[in-house]
This record gives sequence, C-alpha cells and structure tokens, in this order.
Amino acid sequence: MKIRNLPKASRSMIGLLALASMPVMAASDTEQAATDEKKAAAKDAAAVLPEVSVSGQSEKAEPTLVEKYKLPVTVESITKEKLDDKVNVFNTEDAIKYMPSILVRKRYVGDTNAPLATRTTGTSSSARTLIYADGVLLSSLLANNNGNTGSPRWNTVTPNEIERVDMLYGPFSAAYSGNSMGGVLNITTKMPEKFEAHASAQASWQDYSMYGNSGTYETQNYSAGIGDKHNDLSFRFDFNHLDSASHPVSYATSTLSTTNAGPSDVAVAGAYQTLNQNGQGMMVLGGSQIVHTVQDNFKWKLAYDISPTVKASYTLGMWQNNADWTADSFLRNAAGNQVSTGNVNIGGKQYKLSTGPTFTGSTVDQTTWSHGMNLKSNTGGKFDWELVGSVVDLGNDITRAPTVDPSLAAAGGAGKLTSQNGTNWHTADAKGIWRPGDYFGNHEVSFGFHHDLYELVNPVYVTSNWMSGDPTSNLSNSAGKTQTEGYWLQDSWDFYKKWNFTAGGRLENWNAYDGVNSSIVSGSYKTLNQANLHSVNFSPKGKLTWSPNEQLKFGAAIGKAYRYPTAGELFQTTAVGTGASATLINGNPNLKPEDVLSSELSGEYFFKNGRIRLSLFQENVKNAIYATQSLVDVRGGTAIKTSITNNIGQTDTYGIELSGDANDVGINGLDIFASGTWTDSKITDNAYSDSLLAAGVAKSTGKDTPRIPQWRANFGVSYRATDKLIGSVNGRYSGMQYGSLNNTDIVHNTYFGTASFFVVDTRIKYQLTKQLSLSGGIDNINNNKYFIFHPFPQRTYMAELKFNY
Repeated sequence: MKIRNLPKASRSMIGLLALASMPVMAASDTEQAATDEKKAAAKDAAAVLPEVSVSGQSEKAEPTLVEKYKLPVTVESITKEKLDDKVNVFNTEDAIKYMPSILVRKRYVGDTNAPLATRTTGTSSSARTLIYADGVLLSSLLANNNGNTGSPRWNTVTPNEIERVDMLYGPFSAAYSGNSMGGVLNITTKMPEKFEAHASAQASWQDYSMYGNSGTYETQNYSAGIGDKHNDLSFRFDFNHLDSASHPVSYATSTLSTTNAGPSDVAVAGAYQTLNQNGQGMMVLGGSQIVHTVQDNFKWKLAYDISPTVKASYTLGMWQNNADWTADSFLRNAAGNQVSTGNVNIGGKQYKLSTGPTFTGSTVDQTTWSHGMNLKSNTGGKFDWELVGSVVDLGNDITRAPTVDPSLAAAGGAGKLTSQNGTNWHTADAKGIWRPGDYFGNHEVSFGFHHDLYELVNPVYVTSNWMSGDPTSNLSNSAGKTQTEGYWLQDSWDFYKKWNFTAGGRLENWNAYDGVNSSIVSGSYKTLNQANLHSVNFSPKGKLTWSPNEQLKFGAAIGKAYRYPTAGELFQTTAVGTGASATLINGNPNLKPEDVLSSELSGEYFFKNGRIRLSLFQENVKNAIYATQSLVDVRGGTAIKTSITNNIGQTDTYGIELSGDANDVGINGLDIFASGTWTDSKITDNAYSDSLLAAGVAKSTGKDTPRIPQWRANFGVSYRATDKLIGSVNGRYSGMQYGSLNNTDIVHNTYFGTASFFVVDTRIKYQLTKQLSLSGGIDNINNNKYFIFHPFPQRTYMAELKFNY
C-alpha cells in the first residue's frame, strides 16, 4: 500500500534549551510559603518560578514524569512555544539539536537513520539511550547501530504534535532500564481543550558541492491537523507529507590503483584524488546513496476523562516511506558521456568499476504501525498510578538492491531483497507512587514493573528482478528475540530541612532466545540455531540533594546499570557501505551485558529571569560492546572487510557540562542560552581483543573511545523586536572524534572521517495575523563542509508558512 500524494510534515531550526530541573526537591518545604518573609525574597521567588517551569502550559497542566515520580535526574527541557519562535523544525529530532551534549546524526531531511548521541554515548550506540513519545518507545532496541535496524523511529511523531521535550541525563532513576546510561528523552504531545486546527507548508533548498561536483537539492514538507474536546472526550488527528531529496550521503571510492591501464580501458576524467581517513590515497569516483524519500505520517489520538483525576488515552500511528537511492558517476569519457561500468583509465592506471566501486542504487518500501495505550490517575494525594503499553510493528520493510553490473541493473537484472517484515517490539509498564506523609521526614515512594519483547526478523533473498521480482531463494537469515522484565522501587525522602535523599533499585531478568543465523556455505544453505542467553542483575541508585535557599540547588548522584545486548548485536549480520568499501558486521551470540557505573555532581543557580548549571559526570563501562578491528575475508576472489561485535574490557569517561539561559538580558525581548561540555573518554582495558590482532596492527587500549568528541558547545541569541517579529542566531560546535577503536583514522575531514564542525543557523518569524505566521531561516549559514563518516548538509535555506486556529 502506498499513500504518496497526501500532505504531511514539519520543519525545524535552532532549539533553545529551556531549563534543567532536578526532581528531588521536597514538596513539603513549607518555609517558602510562610507568612511574612521579606518582600524581596518573595519577589525573587516569584521571579524564579516561571523559569523553572518553562512549559508555557496552563496552571492545571499535568506534571511531567520527572515531577510526578520524583525522578533523581538532571533535566533539560524545551517547549512548544520556544520551538515555534526560535527553531526550524523540519523533523521531530530537530527539536533537541541545541540541548547540552546532544548530537543527532541527521544527514538529510527525512533521514531514517538518525541516532541520538549524548554526554557519554556516540552516534553508533543507539541502544544506549531511550526515546519515548507519550509512553511509546521510539528507540529501536533491536540493534545498537546507526542503521535501519537500530535507529529510532523519529518520523512516527509529527513535529506539530510536540508540547514539550525533556532530556533526562544518566541512569540515575530506577524507573528506567540500563539503556538509559546515555539518557532518556521524553516527548510529550498535546491534546486539545477546545477546537483547534493547524496547517503548514515548508520548503528548503541546499546548494551542495564536494569533490569537484555540485548540485541543488530541494525538500517540501506539508502538515495539517485538527482536534477538539467534547465534554470528557478529546481527539486529535495529525498528518505530515514529506518529499525530500538529499545530497550524496556516500561516495563510490577506490584505493589508488598500481595496475597500468590497458589499451581497451576507457580513458575518463572527473575522478577526484584525496586521502581516506587512514591517510592513504583514495580516488573518489562518484556519489552514491542520493536519497529521494517520500514519507507520510498519520497519527490519531483519543483521550477520555473517566473522572476528574483518571484519564485514558490511545494513540495509533502509521508511517510510510518510499525511497529511491541512486548513484551518480563523476567519470566522463572523451565524448563527455557518463561512465559507470567496465574498466577505465584514470591517469594511466586501471580501475575496475564492475567489481569495485558500485554505481547501482536501491529502493526502500516501509510501513510502520505504532500503538500507545495509557491509563493513569493524577490526584496529587496519597496514591497515584499509571498503566502504559506500546507496540511498534514494522509491518512492511523491504529494501531491494541489484547484484549485477550497473549496465544490467537499469533493466531490472538480478538482485537481493532484504526484509524486516514482522520485526516488532512491545513494552508494558505498571507504576505507582505512594505519598505516606511524614515519617522522620516526608516520603514519596514510587515503584513499578516493566516488560518488553523485541523480535528481529531479517531474511535476505535472491530475486531475478531486483526492481519488482519475488524471492526465488534464500541468501541469508538473521533472527532472534530478547525479553526483559524489570521490578523497581525508589523513595524520595526529605529527611531534613532543605535536604533530600532519593534511593532505589531495579531488578532485571533478561533473556535472549530463538537466535538463528543462516547463510550459503560451500554452495548450500545452512542454518545455525544459537544458544539461549540469560542474566539477572540488580542496579542500585541514589541521589542526595541540598537546596540551601530558593536560588541554589546541589546534587550528588550515583547509579549502577546493565545494558543488555540487542538481538541485532547477538544475531544480525549487516553490511555497511557498498562495493569495495563495504564492511560486513557480524553479530556475536556470546556477548555479555554492559556493566555500567555512573555518577554526577551538580550545582544549579536560579537568578531573576534565568539559571545556570554545572555538572561533573563520570561513567565506567565494563564489557562495553563495540565492533572490533576489521579483517579481510576473501569470498569468490573479492576482498570483503569483516568486523565482529565484541565485548571490550573497559571504557572510562569523565566530563564537565556547563549550561545556562537568561531572558530579557539588558533589554526586554533579548534572550540567550549557551552550553559547553568537555569529555575525556578512554578505552582503559581491551587486552584480550588486542592480543588477537596481527603483528603491526595498532592496539586499542589507551585510545579515545570512538564517536565521543572532547568538546561540544551550543549557543543561541534571540530578540523579540515587537509582539509580531522575532529573530534568532544559534550555533553548534563539536570537536574532532575518532571512528575506530584503535584511533587509526587520523584524517578527519574526509569521507569515512569524523571531523570537528562549527555550524551557525538563523531564523526569523513574523506573525502576520493572530492565526498566520511566516518564517524563514538558513541552516549552516557559514557553509561548513564536514563529515561524521558521511558528509553532512551544507548551507540550506528554509521557508515556512503556518496557520493555527
């Protein structure tokens, strides 16, 4: 089923972080409400409170999860109002790109492989963070990578739904599994209190040039929605339609040839010689993975107020994606015609295009269904409870690619069909909070039960026609399941004036089973049933908070966590890249859970119209799971780099994070925010894996942990000139990082490299009428050309017309 012509969408630019709020403050601190405190103190308190709750919601708005369950975590937030005024949001993930220590690997508008990186996690470790929208888990804990299996399902949420976003840092709350080691992102969407409707149209244009070639790539994004509330029943329907064209996300490359060209080799021009990430000569022959994606997202939400304090809600989402991935050879013969196959002569050397770099494309057809169910109470009295369930099903997920020469592929030759149909996950949570009152201080005891099941179904078939043919035989299969049950309890105890101690623990029972790996070995299809795995672990947590006055808050937190291997890490074989640059990453059915110990010291100061926070953080990970050093496997005369997912001994990370924001700085309407993070992350023990490497291969012990830069920073300045006009300038900086365990990728600003970058974005919004607004902006106005393995967007112009009723 394809629904390609209906509207859908959204767009995004610079995100302001709204503040951090430490949830361990005692509700029973009654001095603040006391009678005749000094006028000045009361005035200061009134000035601070609006900054702490930058939600822009009405006073009867429900508390966030952090507030309701007294979660002992550092929080940064951003609300719908700030997103609308100051951020260009094309896709949902754009809403968080200016939060402290955050990076989303978004390579183009509509990127379906966009994992979240945080203080201590990189862009290839998607399973080290949790992303929720109204209790529906968007994180795909089927894998721990930045590919289709492991990347979060951002596109199942429409940006116009967003009411607020809260980022919770670290695994310090017993309410979340060890996948929270990098943090938890909670997206809250809006339900109407009266009739409302919205529509928007967005467009962007990117002028892109790299390796001597250039092009212009355009995107259109449309959205519409309607909602209302009748008595106790409210509903909302949102629809997005995105039509996006990307720059080349990858490149067809070759090592420098040492073979002299023959008389029959076609002399060509257009190749670009440079260095690869390891400092070796590399010939760039063309662009690949030039993506044209058409995505439609439908979201239905119903909510019913069973009583003034009990509410039920149900969410149904359907996301569809039809994408074509094409290639563009840079090579031209003497007549100026494009060359993408055969043997060619470049500078007197022979390059074999048919068995080396590939200029073939692929197609993707995806339909994902998501369901979310919630039943909860909100009395604020002795006891509150909540039941949450979610289901995400990749109902249709097919990728088709040719296996024949490009000259034959255009006519629909043989190929392979990779399926994830039937891959799914579901979660169920029951939680409550009991407020018994004063027993040697005020207590608020929260507790819960968690269940999840992830099922990977990933066969690969041979087909006689890669464009439309049915499967003719099996090529390989990867399948398996993981299941976790967790029980948690924590107590937020105000044991003395201005002091709070929150302690808790989480007991988890994890199983991996039904693991299957099949492939063709020596001409026959063979299947291996993997052994089941089982682990039971307990994770204690604790945080001490002291608030000497209304302006200051200090916290010390420590948390143990276990991050269990995903089905993909255990059982899946995936290919990264294409042609000669492809790498096979094999699963490992003998992986151990990652054993995590994290801690944080934090201090926060609230002043009139603003706040500032300083955090010192640490993370120790034993049995960290990474893809180890690549080796070369020769199959059928073609060298294929292979890598295996493995446990490495230990990584240690230390860092400092500074974050702050202020409103009406010097003059009314001038707002600023800024954050900076310094991180030192090292592989401190990988002796066993290092001992297996061949002589002369660089060892990884003592090297920087991959994909974690030493420096990150964000800033923003906005000015509201009038009630109708607001403009902003925002920036993002990330320092250099390594992509390999042994840090041999020493050339950073090249394809396959991981470069530092500094990007400045702008936005201006004008409120034409009460309902109609016009916005425009430029992302990467300084046109920084950088890589994080893949090339990232260059200067991009954006425009938006939005209607809200």
